[in-house]
Amino acid sequence: MPSRIHARPHRWTLASRLAAMLVGTACFTVALAGFVYDRELSRGLRASAETRLVRAAQSARLLIESHQGVLESRYRALGGTPEVVATLELQHAPTTQVLARHVREQHGAALIALFDARGALLAQSGDRPAAAAVASGKRGVVIAGGSAFLAVSAELPAGRRKTAQLVALEPIDARLLAHWSELCGATVALAAPPAEDALVARLDGGLFVVGDRGPERATLATARAKLAISGAAAVAATLLASLWLAGSLVRPVRRIRSALGQIESGDFSVQLRSARSDEIGEVARGVDSMAERLRATHAELAARVDELRRDQAHLARAQQMARLGSFEFDLATHELTGSDEFWVLCGASDRLKGLAPAELFERVDPADRASVVDALRGCVDGAAGAIVEFRVRLPDRGDRCFQAQAQLASVNGVACLQGTVQDVTERRRAEEQVRFLAYHDSLTGLGNRQLLGDRLKLATEHSRRRGDQLAVLYLDLDEFKRINDTLGHTTGDELLRQVADRLVAAAREATLRPRATERDGDPAICRLGGDEFGLLVTHVRDTSDLAHVAEHLLTRVRRPYRVAEQDLVVSASIGIAIWPTDGAGYEDLITHADAAMYHAKANGRNTFAFYDASMNEAAMRRLRVEMRLRHALEHGGLELAFQPKLELASGRIIGFEALARWSDPELGVVSPQDFILVAEQTGLIAPFGRWLLREVCEQVRERDRALAAARARVSFNVSVQEFGPRFVESIAETLARTGVDPRRLQIEVTESSVMRNEETAISALQELSDLGISIALDDFGTGYSSL
Repeated sequence: MPSRIHARPHRWTLASRLAAMLVGTACFTVALAGFVYDRELSRGLRASAETRLVRAAQSARLLIESHQGVLESRYRALGGTPEVVATLELQHAPTTQVLARHVREQHGAALIALFDARGALLAQSGDRPAAAAVASGKRGVVIAGGSAFLAVSAELPAGRRKTAQLVALEPIDARLLAHWSELCGATVALAAPPAEDALVARLDGGLFVVGDRGPERATLATARAKLAISGAAAVAATLLASLWLAGSLVRPVRRIRSALGQIESGDFSVQLRSARSDEIGEVARGVDSMAERLRATHAELAARVDELRRDQAHLARAQQMARLGSFEFDLATHELTGSDEFWVLCGASDRLKGLAPAELFERVDPADRASVVDALRGCVDGAAGAIVEFRVRLPDRGDRCFQAQAQLASVNGVACLQGTVQDVTERRRAEEQVRFLAYHDSLTGLGNRQLLGDRLKLATEHSRRRGDQLAVLYLDLDEFKRINDTLGHTTGDELLRQVADRLVAAAREATLRPRATERDGDPAICRLGGDEFGLLVTHVRDTSDLAHVAEHLLTRVRRPYRVAEQDLVVSASIGIAIWPTDGAGYEDLITHADAAMYHAKANGRNTFAFYDASMNEAAMRRLRVEMRLRHALEHGGLELAFQPKLELASGRIIGFEALARWSDPELGVVSPQDFILVAEQTGLIAPFGRWLLREVCEQVRERDRALAAARARVSFNVSVQEFGPRFVESIAETLARTGVDPRRLQIEVTESSVMRNEETAISALQELSDLGISIALDDFGTGYSSL
């Protein structure tokens, strides 16, 4: 046995692996951290030294400037002595030379030079190298002959508003440099040090500021020493920790023993997951394998239980979202069971106790109880499914609408009814709302065109069986667009609502009461669109009754309305079509009543008119004229005729009037009175006016010489509807394109049309007159006779 033990290959134990890993990691981490820290610290210290040097250089410059300012002030004070002023005023060379020497000696300057106002040298006293520096014109610090000087200048009075310039060179000695170095915190020297790593900043004039990197080097050395000590301490601590962990190898054994205890108690979720190659790893893997087999069996059972629970939760959630509950009623014991949502729908205070079938049946609306009983009885007797809708009165939610489905089933040999109950209240309300919106006007609440059509179809069937007549009254408000344009659509909508209410009341008050085709008995009044209303009148035996109804409606509509704190008065026009004489169907009656309404408007408004076949012919004629006029404008079907104008006194022709003529292949010759009116009513007057202007200009350009010789103009009519924003601009563009002289044209407008929009029309006419076009008025005196 001992020989076999010694033959085993060496294995890394837990203690050896842990110690080697921790010590190696600690050494690598300490080395890496020391390298990064040393590098970043060196960079930071160098940056700090450079920043300190920049600040020292700035301080040195301020010291030099301050010293220079003091010297200039001192020399400028010489200008206050009389002897200096007198000497400079006389400008006697020997005397001036003496003054320069005296000032140099008195102030200890290396050189004093005096210049006149024009810059000519008066006198100087001092060293030759210094004199060369003055001659160069430098100021501030200058280097001459290996010495440093501070060149300053001061302006001195020379009498009689004359000035002289004093230039002095003050020596910069070692004492002054030491003083500056002490104040700025760095060495100020005449030359830069030869060391390559020295921090040096050059000042103006040749001085240098030298920084000392000694503090940074000392700081870096101290930091490195401390870092080495810290690294050694970290490695030592890691070694001690690894030794302590190696002594705790007994912990995995304890984990294995604990895992076996959990498995024994029924907890199969134990997973040691050991990847070690030692004995502890082999035992741990055996425990994991045993636990895995036990866990697989247990998980399969738990999965099936969870699946059943999820299905139950999904079903409950789906029933809650759909407001749907399921129930089961035992036909033998009369026991009623249901889902949670079923008892919620039924208004049970306790879902566990539920409600007794009798109590639940009491909550069904009395009017629907018989249908519920019949449906359930038919389901039991016929063994077929049943669907029934009924209303339920719940104490906390009021009336609700339920839909129940039930079918006969057998559970364990016992007959029972199984089914569902769904709350369809909101769906029924939505369906009713959709049905209401489909057949009613949202603004007034009256029926719409579709509802009137359905009522009319039903009413015609009833009238056909009774042998009487019915009528459709088509009512349209007069000049309602003017109210919308002036007072706004909000006011217009409120007026329409009040008109609708008044029409309903007026229809009930009329002697011949309109009979509705619905059970509620409301008058069959509908809003057909915009300011148009339709009224269905049944049981008509005498058409004179319809005239009475129309008169009553017009009287009530004309009464003032209070809208937006102001009184409004509006009238209406009514067209009447009678079934079956004026049409057999809905479309015919509505179309003919509409035509009669337009006939009433043409006869002065605020009246009514019965439909006549000639009205439809006139409307069809107008529609055909509109369609053919569009075709003629697009394909050149119109032409011009020129009517001469004679001067009665001389008998000569003084102009021509351009007249539009139209001969259509289908309509024949159409009178201008007809197609001009259609053009104004359908919006074709604008393209018609452009065609007329273009054709007149083309004709005038071809006959310009003849018209000029006769001093004649060509006139043409313009409708006031053409006075739009670009009316004058369009005429100017046409004149420029055709090259026609505006003096050859004359525009004719009627006085009454101008007065409809006086401000716009007169402004446009003034602009046309400024272009050179002549203006003529037709029918003067028929309007206001004020132009």
